[in-house]
Amino acid sequence: MEKQLQTIYEYLGEFTEDEIKMAISKLTDEERKICMLRYGNDLQNSYSLEYWEKEDSQRAYNPLISKIKKLLSNDDKQDLEVKDSCDDKESLSSSFILDDNDLFIAKFIFSGKTNDQICKELDINQQQLAEHLLRLKNKGVLNIRKYYSDGTIKYKNLSSMQSLSNYNSASSDRTIITDTDEHSIKVLAISDLHFCNELERLDLVDRAYNYCAKNGINIILCGGDLIDGAFTQGNQKITDLYKQVEYFLKNYPYDKNILTFSVAGDHDMSILGKAFLDIIEACNNFRHDIIIGGYNNTEINIKSDKILLYHHIEGESMMKTEASIILHGHSHRFLIRHISSTLNINIPSLSNINQLMPSALELELKFNGGYISSVEIKHIYFGEHDINLSEHIIGLPKRSGSLYGIKNVESFKENVSKGRTESQQPLTRRLTQTERFNKRYGL
Repeated sequence: MEKQLQTIYEYLGEFTEDEIKMAISKLTDEERKICMLRYGNDLQNSYSLEYWEKEDSQRAYNPLISKIKKLLSNDDKQDLEVKDSCDDKESLSSSFILDDNDLFIAKFIFSGKTNDQICKELDINQQQLAEHLLRLKNKGVLNIRKYYSDGTIKYKNLSSMQSLSNYNSASSDRTIITDTDEHSIKVLAISDLHFCNELERLDLVDRAYNYCAKNGINIILCGGDLIDGAFTQGNQKITDLYKQVEYFLKNYPYDKNILTFSVAGDHDMSILGKAFLDIIEACNNFRHDIIIGGYNNTEINIKSDKILLYHHIEGESMMKTEASIILHGHSHRFLIRHISSTLNINIPSLSNINQLMPSALELELKFNGGYISSVEIKHIYFGEHDINLSEHIIGLPKRSGSLYGIKNVESFKENVSKGRTESQQPLTRRLTQTERFNKRYGL
């Protein structure tokens, strides 16, 4: 027979129901969610939930219940009375209003400078910049971020209904803005990192970042499963889901010139129902260089074309897309397939889970008329030395350009050749297999 448990009102029976409700209202949103998970939305449930585990109890009954008891034991009983207090209104108003420092920071951040310029001129780091923006967000000041192919970010405040519409739709797709004179771009594709699994390879993720820095790569595309989540193959070095997210935020490498665009996979999604944790929002708040568009599917806009990041999630499906390339996570193995006119690439895992040789893919995308015309794929193994395991050059079907010009471009790079249009770029002859072999091995 299932053990009957006390309601929170029975557990704290020495206090009145109104006093307990008032104390709970002073908790954070996350703390209130834990209470509701344990006791129900009305806090009257007295039964054990199947998915309530030991770590949940530790999180609830140690710091959380202690905090509630401290609030209830406060000598100033006025704080716990159920009344419409003018003092409370004034306190809320004063904490909500932007002070002079908030206004100065907001004006500076939204002045069109890059994230690196903002940090240098304010003498702060990227984490402190994220904290400033989170503070503004909590006061109702929202922002749209613009991501550039050189790895920089610019921030824009919402000033119109169109901006608000863009903000609300930003969770489903992301855009990489390229320079008007940028006709090819190199990106690194990685996937299935499974941070917190004993078979994670943080050393290889660091090597991947070093590879990007050495080879002028500013964009990483990730196929999902950033963390190991609530279920696993093998053993986990960290099982607490909150600590898993914290571990990822702290240990995923950072470089001021590198942005990571990702889709969230099934392991990332597993923490949503289990612990109310959304890894997308965590990165959105604390790691602006990690941009996760959504679960299962994320479209990346680049010039007039798209790349779809896809990770299989049970019961979900791949979205309909006009993307020239679909990058698949989840399978942990490298595979190239043509499906209709779309190039499908399975990204290998950069962990030791189901993978004898963890690796990544360098993709050099070339554009014609704003659309991807060809892609050169290098399969890279980060051993003692970076090893190019194989190369593939694949042409994509020609697509006609937009009547309104190439999308998602700006003139922002320095030292670029001026006055040359994309159609005027010299065509390069593809190397033969023998020439590529000789080039790879320096013959």
